[in-house]
Amino acid sequence: MAHGKDPPRQSEREKSDETQRDSDSASEHQADFDRDAERVEADKAKLQSRSDSDASRDLGRADVGRSGAKRQAEGDERLRVERQTSDQAIKGERLRTDAATEKGRSHHQASARSSAELLSQEQKSHQKTRATLTTREEFLAIVSHDLRNPLNNISLAAQNLLEDPKDIKELAASINRSAGEMLRLIEDLLDIERIAVGKLTLHIEQHDVSEIIKQSVEQLQGAAVSKGITLEAEPQDVSGYVVCDRSRVMQVLSNLIGNAIKFTPAEGKICVSCQRTGPEGEEVQISISDTGEGIAPEKIKTIFERFSQLHNQDRRGIGLGLYIAKMMIEEHPGRIWVESKLGEGSTFHFTLPLRSGAIREAKPQ
Repeated sequence: MAHGKDPPRQSEREKSDETQRDSDSASEHQADFDRDAERVEADKAKLQSRSDSDASRDLGRADVGRSGAKRQAEGDERLRVERQTSDQAIKGERLRTDAATEKGRSHHQASARSSAELLSQEQKSHQKTRATLTTREEFLAIVSHDLRNPLNNISLAAQNLLEDPKDIKELAASINRSAGEMLRLIEDLLDIERIAVGKLTLHIEQHDVSEIIKQSVEQLQGAAVSKGITLEAEPQDVSGYVVCDRSRVMQVLSNLIGNAIKFTPAEGKICVSCQRTGPEGEEVQISISDTGEGIAPEKIKTIFERFSQLHNQDRRGIGLGLYIAKMMIEEHPGRIWVESKLGEGSTFHFTLPLRSGAIREAKPQ
């Protein structure tokens, strides 16, 4: 009976062992699960750490890249500014150099022009001095010639009077003409000096222009006749008096008529006339026409200048008469000019102020 009760106890022991084994297995399983969880967590942590490290590394790399680009940009900007500053400095220096060069060139050119002008002035002055000396020599020669001729005529006429006084009237007329020529020449020389120093004076009064013309023609009639020239005054129809210096106007007419006689051949004709002129007839225009040789066009431009006849070595005058006539007429005031054609003669014109017939009763003194 005892033998029959032992197996159940063994069965309980086996159950207990199995329970123990199940408990141990569960513990091991839990431990494995915990280890796996820890491993997963560790792996996650490692992965996160690696990810964070990679991200940090990438961020660092990006920061390094951005810092390098910035440094490069800053370097480029500094280089650009430096180049710009350098270019501006070079440009400024070039401008200063160009300005200095241009200033030097301008100064050189101005100096060259100044030297050229000085040289030109010296040459002109030298030529003028030579011309003045030549003119003076020729002037003295012509004055001597023009004075010697009437003196010779006077001497010859006086000798004829002593030897054969039958033609006293004709010889006296010749002496009178020659003396008149000398006096006119001397008066011309004195007038030139008066004009040069501004001391030419006029004694202005009212005069009958017809009487002035008539008297001037009469004074030179003998000289014209001696050359076979007809000298006449055309009938005048000018009512009123010219306002002038009578002696000076007579001198102008004497010069102009005398020139006409010199340059008009035998059987030629000289005519003196006058007429009213001006916008309201306030002037008298006096004209002296001749049938002489005429004047070349290029000569007309200078004919009223001093010594103008010297340029062509003309010995029929000293070239002062027309210059003096111009000065005197312009002082009145008036105008003087000439119209001429070679081979057809010349006409000299000049004007004088006119006072109307309303004051004709106020006879000139």
